[in-house]
Amino acid sequence: MHPPEASVSEAVRVRALALISVVVVLAVSAGNMVNVALPIIGERFGAREGTYGLLVTGYTLSFAVFSVVHGRLSERVGARRLYLFGILVYGLGSALVGALHSIGWMIAVRVLQGVGGAALPSLGALLIARLYPASRRGAAMGVMLACVGVAACVGPFLGGALIQLLRWRAVFVVPGALSLLAFWLGRAWLPEVLDRRAPQPIDVVGATLLGLGVTSLMYGLQRLSARAIGPSPVALLVLGVAALVAFYAWIRRREHPFVPPALLADRRYRTTVTIAFLCQATRMGSVILVPILLHEVEQLAPIWVGLVLLPGAALVALFSRRSGRLCDRYGARLPVVGGSACMVTGNLVMAAFAGVSIAGVTAGLALYGLGFAFIQSPLLSVSSQYVPEREAGVGVGLFMMIFFLGGAFGVALTTTTIELQTRASSPTGSWIGLELGRGAPYSNAVLTLTGLAVVALALTRSLPGRGR
Repeated sequence: MHPPEASVSEAVRVRALALISVVVVLAVSAGNMVNVALPIIGERFGAREGTYGLLVTGYTLSFAVFSVVHGRLSERVGARRLYLFGILVYGLGSALVGALHSIGWMIAVRVLQGVGGAALPSLGALLIARLYPASRRGAAMGVMLACVGVAACVGPFLGGALIQLLRWRAVFVVPGALSLLAFWLGRAWLPEVLDRRAPQPIDVVGATLLGLGVTSLMYGLQRLSARAIGPSPVALLVLGVAALVAFYAWIRRREHPFVPPALLADRRYRTTVTIAFLCQATRMGSVILVPILLHEVEQLAPIWVGLVLLPGAALVALFSRRSGRLCDRYGARLPVVGGSACMVTGNLVMAAFAGVSIAGVTAGLALYGLGFAFIQSPLLSVSSQYVPEREAGVGVGLFMMIFFLGGAFGVALTTTTIELQTRASSPTGSWIGLELGRGAPYSNAVLTLTGLAVVALALTRSLPGRGR
């Protein structure tokens, strides 16, 4: 893809990139702040974990589904216009959730907020892809993804501070107010040439089948991640797979399908999103696993758990832009191969020290964060180059949706692996042969995630190298 207009100045690009990055920081940090506030909200409304947890689950489901829906709609109504609409819905939804006094209505509005929030990363990446040429796109994507790392670092601390100073409703009201300010700035800073459109009929049946499949898969995986092993999550997973099979059969017969079959048949695009899925699964599985390990085995207070997670998140923030520049100069293969190897090494270090040394776990997680920093920017950048201009929105949206689905899969795989071992009698030995005591199930879960990273590393040979 190419910039929408060659006449777009560098100053316009810089302002647009700054706005997109700030909006991503708001969305990611706000999500972390909500996680901090969940137990307080449950206590305030007398709700159980399964109920107030829907504040996150409902948002995540609508977020994942509408990542690709926004991509398709952007081709009809304009990427800039839809992006600004997403900011507005997200901001108003966040402020409204903070003002409501019913947990049921809060959950319903959070689902609506997820519809708006889904536009922020997917259309943000699309706007960057349209503003920057391929030779500079990786570095620009790296700036946005570095901001994601920063937000992941500061989100929990900001959430705790806001709750301490202004009570729990502030974690919704403050991001909502800032989002409305970003909407006002976006109208001035985002050039109207980004609203170039290629109208075509919307495949409602295809969108419905895709939404049903992804929602069923993600909800089933989240049920597994909540250790709800039984027929319910299995039925959801089967329904999800069946809906996706029906979706693929449907789009192959349509003149204007929701997702072009040629895009799914492109081996380069398919391999790139598969690597992204596997790497995100490994990442989210580790991010969920380490706090559980530190709390249940090491008995660490939450503030110390945050400090253990901090180095890895900081490395993601520091090196994401550099990895994008490496991709622009040498192609995607070099940084992704190096990042995947670093992830595998970091996971092996964590597996060796789980339940043995907190410093060892911290070092392994830091290595893992460094590796992931060299993966996400190149993959997002190169995937956008495989998509024809007329299908840019749905191509980037589909990438983001599969990326989020990989995270849900990684969380479910981790918690299910731990649960199955916990049900076994006296799990004291790791699959790598070490006697790690109560840390053994977590070590084994890390090794399971490492298998996903190894598969991703094997697939990197098909990524473009220098000059491709």
